[in-house]
Amino acid sequence: MLGPFTKMQLDMLYGKSDSLVYYMRRDGETYIYEYINPACIAVFGKDLTGETLDAIMPPHLATDIKEQYCIALDTDAPHVYRDYNLFSENNETNETLLTPIRSGEEIFMLAISKNVAKQKKVEEEYLFYQSLVQNSVDPMLMITSDLVIFDMNLTYSNSFGAAKEEWVGKHYGSLPYVDSRTFRQVKEELDSFKSGNAAKSMVIKRNKRDGTAATFSVNYSPIKEQGEVRAFHIVLRELTNEVQLKRELEKTEHILESYKDALNYAALVAIWDPAGTIQFVNDNFKGTTGYERQDLLGEHISKIGKAVISGEQYNAIRQTVSSGQIWRGELKSLKKTGEFFWIDTTIIPLSERGVGAEQMLAIMFDITDRKKLEEKLHFMAYHDSLTKLPNRLSIVKKFFEMKKEADAKGQQMAVIYMDGDNFKQVNDQYGHDVGDEFIYRFAQSIQDSIRKQDIVARVGGDEFIIALAGLDPAGAEEQIGHIVQRIRNGLAAGWEIGGVHFAPTATMGASTYPKQGQTLDELVTKADQALYLAKRSGKNSLLFYSDDLIENV
Repeated sequence: MLGPFTKMQLDMLYGKSDSLVYYMRRDGETYIYEYINPACIAVFGKDLTGETLDAIMPPHLATDIKEQYCIALDTDAPHVYRDYNLFSENNETNETLLTPIRSGEEIFMLAISKNVAKQKKVEEEYLFYQSLVQNSVDPMLMITSDLVIFDMNLTYSNSFGAAKEEWVGKHYGSLPYVDSRTFRQVKEELDSFKSGNAAKSMVIKRNKRDGTAATFSVNYSPIKEQGEVRAFHIVLRELTNEVQLKRELEKTEHILESYKDALNYAALVAIWDPAGTIQFVNDNFKGTTGYERQDLLGEHISKIGKAVISGEQYNAIRQTVSSGQIWRGELKSLKKTGEFFWIDTTIIPLSERGVGAEQMLAIMFDITDRKKLEEKLHFMAYHDSLTKLPNRLSIVKKFFEMKKEADAKGQQMAVIYMDGDNFKQVNDQYGHDVGDEFIYRFAQSIQDSIRKQDIVARVGGDEFIIALAGLDPAGAEEQIGHIVQRIRNGLAAGWEIGGVHFAPTATMGASTYPKQGQTLDELVTKADQALYLAKRSGKNSLLFYSDDLIENV
């Protein structure tokens, strides 16, 4: 066993993965490779199992990697970091997801590295754009095609005294220094772009924050999607050298076009009105959801086969964005085919003149692969690989919740330690394949016999723990007896494997909460003691723990 996992489990998950997967156990100040997948073996040129991180990696890389491991352990949560040129000489960029796993006194680290060179290119383009805008000495403003302020850089805020957090989302015409003449002039210019005219610069005069008048050359650069103008990038430059100004504006427009392409490459983008009617989606929707653009335009956001947002989620999100706040979260949605997918979503309300939200802008990234991996790891960590029943970790977690409910309702609980009778004979006589199927059917029979509020966990080869909830203090033993009888009846009915009928029996010991223990460990220990005595007295029996019983042994 590799902590809570087996090599077979790890091979089933990662044996055919293109990502580099390595599973390590902490040993003092270093880590030992316990498992690496074939993709990792191909990169390193050998199987690293049993070797240490410090022996494989150059000292500076080993130090950097262990620092990342420390971050994951300190936060006790998945942690993502990037390394450059670590596994190859091809200038690749790898992104590694670290998942710390604690099993008893040991600490393991599951690391999954994948090549993110394309994603890095998108991010570099975005960062380049941000650097250009935010660090520019020129005032820059972004407005939507409906003249709602979408973004502004710090130079714009400082030049004209317009705080970004105060004005983003408001109508351009509401800015205090934009009079009716200026607004009409700007609107006419922008309307001309919508009609297909080419972008051009113009000269305006405007008072700066300190009251001084200045002359600016202004460039209005339209941002188009599928030939339709969606937004405008406005760059003002105090007029000093007109030739130099034109060159800079041309460079700005080129960068903005690259930014738009980068966003389209990486994200799903949608716009809908306050009533929920979809007004725009980009081409990425078809690849991710299976919906054509014409399938979505004009439809209600909550009635498109749940391709983006379910009805319940839509109402919660609408309440947030209608109040002018940005909503961010992860959504589980349905494709046109009915298949689930996950998206990391940001929804931005775009307001006109600060009154209500005129449009909702959603930017979404597909995170389905990451969510599926999280679900698999969670199931593996809390379930037995053979029977699919909860394991010891799972019943520990569930017991705490059951105990809290029992205390609130004045009820009792019981813990049954069960040991299958003569299971070894099945393996010896019929082989391990039949033995494994036998254990699986045995576990499912128990699961089918207990109530919904109860839980059964496999804790050993033929050993199971059952926690019974909601017992009446006046008749707890009688209730336990009824449930045990249902278990016996199910086992007695039995099942066939390969033409052989099996009808096994089991011996059980029971303890009750709160009389015989306050913790799961205490109750399991006492149930185990009762089980031991029951097996000495004969199999296929149930024995309740009592202090007198133990003392008289």
